[in-house]
Amino acid sequence: MPLPLLLGVSAVAVFANSMYHNELKEQDKRRRYGILTNDAIGRYPCDSLPSDKSVSLEKGNIVCCGVYNGFIHTGLVIDDNLILELHGSGLSRALSYKRFLSERSGLNIFVASDQAGHSFKFTFEDEHAASQLFAYHPYHVIKRNCYSHTWFCLTGEMKPFASFELFNESLRKKVKSSLYWDRAEN
Repeated sequence: MPLPLLLGVSAVAVFANSMYHNELKEQDKRRRYGILTNDAIGRYPCDSLPSDKSVSLEKGNIVCCGVYNGFIHTGLVIDDNLILELHGSGLSRALSYKRFLSERSGLNIFVASDQAGHSFKFTFEDEHAASQLFAYHPYHVIKRNCYSHTWFCLTGEMKPFASFELFNESLRKKVKSSLYWDRAEN
């Protein structure tokens, strides 16, 4: 790759990262002052600039972590120290909190919370979630991904989500509140 092109790509990446951090700081400022947002996501998850709130993980929490600084992976806390997730192979499995992060670039687990920093505890059918253990779902990056699987475990409805933002839109309708992704306490 020619040096000017490489420098140009690097400059764009630095600029985009700076803009993202500025947006996160604005989200934190609005939250601190109690300013409500019309956005589905009130605070994005971010390892390099996590929110100043931390939340204990509990059954019924929706959690996420970063994957290669480009994707956000989700799961559902189904029991003490177990997160139900859809692996990229299509296998639905339960993992410990530590293992949820182990093969990903994310450093933190983030929990869907309200503006005050209280985690949302979603109700789901234990039997339905248990039936998903070791089930196989044909994985598709847009139509049948971790967002679709998490939604399916909560609602019984398999719905395609092409992005983390669209997933949050549906969650927002369910909880009637913007979602703030706070760091899970270790």
